[in-house]
Amino acid sequence: MLKWMQHAQRLDSCLSLIAGTLLYAVLAVPATQASTVSYPAVAKPWRNVNLSFSRPGRIVKILVHRGQLVKLGQLLAKEDDQEQKIAAQLAGLTADSTLRVQAAQAELAQDRVLLQRTQWAAGQKAATSFEVQRAELKVTIDQLSLRLAQLKHRHDQLAWQAAELAVRRRQIKAPFSGIIENRFVHAGSSTNAFKKVLSLVQVDALKIFVPVPLSLAVTLHLGQSARVTAPAAAALRGKIIWIARVADSASNTLMVELRVINHNHIPAGQQVNVTFITEKQTAELPNGKPGTRRNTHVALSDQRMEKTHP
Repeated sequence: MLKWMQHAQRLDSCLSLIAGTLLYAVLAVPATQASTVSYPAVAKPWRNVNLSFSRPGRIVKILVHRGQLVKLGQLLAKEDDQEQKIAAQLAGLTADSTLRVQAAQAELAQDRVLLQRTQWAAGQKAATSFEVQRAELKVTIDQLSLRLAQLKHRHDQLAWQAAELAVRRRQIKAPFSGIIENRFVHAGSSTNAFKKVLSLVQVDALKIFVPVPLSLAVTLHLGQSARVTAPAAAALRGKIIWIARVADSASNTLMVELRVINHNHIPAGQQVNVTFITEKQTAELPNGKPGTRRNTHVALSDQRMEKTHP
């Protein structure tokens, strides 16, 4: 019986040791596996818009082709705008003219002189009080006429701006620098308002939405780095720019958005793998070559891209 009790005590000690080891492993593994577990996602263009005219009309020019690099504000396409240009010229004539204001000012100056003479004549008993009041009223009317002329001039200037805006609405200009991904119509064809004409994308940076298990997502923070890998491409560095506040109860995940500076020019729309890394590993994350430190040129490039893509 004594030997049996000794064996039971030894067995309890072994079980306690094993339980402690397993507990340590359970608590320690999640902290280390955060830098080894990859999560699938899709790399999307940083910006992707379909461009169209806001008015129906006939397209006279399409100045770009698929795959062309364009700059912010560059003219891409144009509708027939002859009618709008003529209307803008007519509005410009009246907006530039100050004749009405000058005429009102001259009439006011003349009637002020007449008022002074009438008041002097009244002092000499050569004019009645009625004539003085009529001269004063005429000056008041002239002041109101001058204000109306100034208001009309301001109205003409605004009408000119509206006419110029109508001309610009017949144009499509690039809202940002990027690449023409597609064109849906040809010059000479008619188009309806807001019908797709061109597709413009910006892929020098990518955005990635990753559903992350809630247990890991609660440990992430804005600005934290991640390793992004794609088939047949070297790893890229991503940065967390948004973490959702509401989890998906069905999958028990939280959506996380990354911004990736696309140094390797990988195509947008493809599947990638995202691995969240620690701050210590961030300095070792390369520009295309795992295991090498990023150089100064790459760091400066990242700073320029951060200003370009806020």
